Order: sequence, then C-alpha cells, then structure tokens
Amino acid sequence: MLLALLLAAAPTVADANAAGMKLYQAKRFPEAIERFKAAIGNATDQPSTKEQVAQTRALALAHFNLACAMALARKAGKTCEVDAYLPSIWEHVLEAIRLDPNRLEKALTDQDLKELRGTLQFQSLLGLSAARESDLPKLLPLVTWYGAGEGAFGSTRSMTFSAKGDVSLTLRLPNADGLPLDIRTFKGTWTLKGRALKLVFPQSLPDSNLKELSFSFDPDGSLGAGPWSRFSDSVSECDA
Repeated sequence: MLLALLLAAAPTVADANAAGMKLYQAKRFPEAIERFKAAIGNATDQPSTKEQVAQTRALALAHFNLACAMALARKAGKTCEVDAYLPSIWEHVLEAIRLDPNRLEKALTDQDLKELRGTLQFQSLLGLSAARESDLPKLLPLVTWYGAGEGAFGSTRSMTFSAKGDVSLTLRLPNADGLPLDIRTFKGTWTLKGRALKLVFPQSLPDSNLKELSFSFDPDGSLGAGPWSRFSDSVSECDA
C-alpha cells in the first residue's frame, strides 16, 4: 500500500518537463537543464499501451527541450558550467527523433538549435552524408571546421569554406608572451577531387611555412593528413 502511494506521488515525465519549461522560459537554463534531465530519469514502465505511448512522447519532448536548453546555455557562455558540448546536445536531439520521428522537422527549424547548424549531424538531418562522396562538395561549405584542442586554449585553428571555392583559415598565433592569443585570418581557395582536398594561399602560413595544404575528407567527416592534426566539426572546449 505504501509503495503504491509513493509511486502515485512520484512526478511523471510530463510533470518534470513542465517544471523545466517554466525555468526555460525564465531563461534559467542551468536549472532547466537539471529539471529536463530529471524528467528523463522519471520514466517508468506503464501499465497500458496508451500510457506507454504518452510517456514515450513526453520523453521525446524532454530530450528535445534538454537539447534546446543546452544550446541556449552555450550561447549564453555557460558551456563548461553545464557540460553543454555539441556531441551531448546532438545525443539528445537524436534520441528525441528516435522516440518521436516528428521531432525531425522541428529540429530543422527550431531557432533555439541554431547553434548546431554548422555541424555534420545537422546536415545529416537534411539528408547529406560524409560517407557519400557525391555529397562532399555540398557539405564542405555548410560546416565550420576546427582543429584539435591545445590544452586550456581549446581549438586554435578553424576553417570555413564558400561554395564559390574560397576558404578562410583562422589561426590563433603566439603573442609576445608565447600564448596563442593573436588571431589572424588567411584567405585562399579550395578544390576537391574525390576525397582529396587542396587549399592554396597567396602567402605562406606561419604555422607551416606552406602555401598549399592537402587533406583527405574521411568517411567519418573529419579532414585528415594535413600538416596539423585533423579538423572536425566539433570545437574543443573547457580543456584543462
């Protein structure tokens, strides 16, 4: 009898999600994130098919709301505070879509997830894949590419491409104290043949003394085999 009363009093997924939405609308994102996580943790076996379906939809909404709250926390500069890393956000978006495929269209248009659009996973929602060679020329300009992290400074190299064949390479170079804090951007052009990516710059790059860089566009979506460590669509953050 006591167990039944305790179960009846336990908050449902929908209840915890509703509480999270109040915090979300108040822009109290760290607290909203915790509430949405609690909502996901409140899932239980349901006695009827109808109730199970209702809970599954509520779970999809909680995962989606959690992803949105994490994305807005990133935008507010709270990435490290709430562990709002891009792979984690995508994990919840994809789980929401798995539980409720109708969430796919919402993920494509929701402005709260705007921060995620420069990633390979977002392009995958649109039907593009790095595993398919014919998609590579379309993918390259749609994604922001980052070099590996360098300790507390995170990613010190990034690249963006235009569909017209231009590339912008941004480097954080050592300042007078030897710290990678001076930002310089180098403009060049790019060509892609199969999976072979070639960048050409009018001046030598300070990190390599090269005017030409060659990369392979790997099926996992990373750019490898360049003069530096590989580039990917995930920026390194919060490293010690």
